Amino acid sequence: MGILVILTLVAALLLGVPVAIALALAAMVGLLYSSPEFLIVLPQKFLAGLDSFPLLAVPLFVLAGALISHGGMARRIVDLAMQFVGRLPGGLGLVVILSTMLFSGISGSPSANTAAIGSVALPAMRQRQYPPPFATAVFASAGGVSTLVPPAIDLIIIGVVSGISIGALFAAGITPAIVLGLALMGLTYLRALDLNLPLEEKASWPRRLRVIRDGILPLFMIVIILGGIYGGVFTPTEASAVAVVYGAFVSFFVYRELKLEDIPKILLQTASLSGVVLFVLGTASMFSFVLTFERLPHLLAEGISTHAPNWIVFILFVHLIFLFLGMVMDALPPIIILMPILLPAAIALGMDPLHFGILVAANVGIGMISPPVGICLYVACGISKTPIEKVTPKLLPFLALLLIMLLVITFVPGVTLWLPETLGYE
Repeated sequence: MGILVILTLVAALLLGVPVAIALALAAMVGLLYSSPEFLIVLPQKFLAGLDSFPLLAVPLFVLAGALISHGGMARRIVDLAMQFVGRLPGGLGLVVILSTMLFSGISGSPSANTAAIGSVALPAMRQRQYPPPFATAVFASAGGVSTLVPPAIDLIIIGVVSGISIGALFAAGITPAIVLGLALMGLTYLRALDLNLPLEEKASWPRRLRVIRDGILPLFMIVIILGGIYGGVFTPTEASAVAVVYGAFVSFFVYRELKLEDIPKILLQTASLSGVVLFVLGTASMFSFVLTFERLPHLLAEGISTHAPNWIVFILFVHLIFLFLGMVMDALPPIIILMPILLPAAIALGMDPLHFGILVAANVGIGMISPPVGICLYVACGISKTPIEKVTPKLLPFLALLLIMLLVITFVPGVTLWLPETLGYE
């Protein structure tokens, strides 16, 4: 029956059936074939997959990101980043990467980060003679790195489905995100030298001070969110509610760029993205129940343990699986389906669960910019109106660099673990 379930899922995906529906169909076919009387359990498993307090953070962080994107914070973050790296060769590209990482500390969605920063920075990049394929590759790559920046939604989902502390995952993701971000900035700098891109004009000190003053509030929001979590003031879920209140207050009453007529559009955008995430999570819970019912996770874990004599072979095998799946589907289903299966095997082979979770998140980020279905790549191409086939050659060096850095954080666990250990997470 397990083979029938997998074949049903693969066939549905190849036919273009939405991932959530494909997961539900595969679960129903499996139970119809083996134990039809258990079909009544599937709705219960769907609701059980959503019955989690930490999952409230998903729609709330999405809402916070939408509020600050429409309320002017994204533009001010870009302007602030310009004051620090704008005068370097490829300054605007460096600004895009730095701004996306800063914006990721407020939002939680890589695609929303890519859209918000890209829509602000792209017109300026065009004006300064950045080739559109190169510019698109830069802010698509930056969006992929944001899966490691707390409060990334993927980190929340990994914590929920695997039982790892979400706060610990947030702490563990910070240093790898900085490492990957600096690597991308270094490559962008070198490519800008090759392309002989123009430098930014030097800003006057009054303008610099004004930009820094305007950018303090978005940065303070990051301090509130992360400081509150690590200071024990509130949980990650409560932090998402704080982010919504803070973002709405600043956008409405301080910057005054958010209008009441924008609210329906923002709520619709939030409901649409959150609904996709939560619907996939619910149907994946049904699918996982059927796999567990047939003991497939146990058999898979035994098979991996048999053919992976140590954690190095195991994690390379895991990387290949997630990289392949990231090239053909969205990141969420592999995380939800595979994390509960692979994590026990990783722990049995001596891996730290935090390290394993961050490696999966980093791998998923690479998948988000990998053709043919990388969501950040599609968002970037949609904003720049540049065909994906023209962007892909310019994207390949960034992909290669991120793969190299993935191996670095894989084989140097201290990059991931030192901060959560310093903060007292077990």
